[in-house]
Amino acid sequence: MASIASDPSSAPTSGPTGAGSSLAPSSVGLGVTAASKDAVLKEIALRIAAAGALDVGAVLDDLRAREALGSTGVGAGIAIPHARFSSISRPIGAFVRLAKPVEFEAIDGAPVDLVFGLLTPVHCGNAHLQALARISRALRTPGLAATLRAAPDALSLHALVAPILDAGAAC
Repeated sequence: MASIASDPSSAPTSGPTGAGSSLAPSSVGLGVTAASKDAVLKEIALRIAAAGALDVGAVLDDLRAREALGSTGVGAGIAIPHARFSSISRPIGAFVRLAKPVEFEAIDGAPVDLVFGLLTPVHCGNAHLQALARISRALRTPGLAATLRAAPDALSLHALVAPILDAGAAC
């Protein structure tokens, strides 16, 4: 499994996502070390499962199943692994900045270092696609990726990425 940098604010915690945000502060990490694409998926699954009090194995299985359909590496060092999940009532996200980029079979062939994971309820329908499009657009905003790569700590990262998910979190 991927290991987390020593910054305690980047470690996942148990319990449901805090009210008011679909991205818990504990779901954001920087300096995350992962040796492979699967290790990245495990890290995202761990953080999402902890934030939503979900079974990490079930979350990981769904993320892997989606990834098997085609890479969620969207280019420019960014990946957005995602899945629809039956036992949640609102979107839950996680974001990690990797210590070293990892091969992710991205559309541009570049390795990935910024990963925004997303689970949405099965009943959300088109809202799932809208959330993915919103995240992709935001992460491709000129300068934002550089800002995310330069953020000094997990709380700064959270402040930057939480509004992206929260902008349309309702189903």
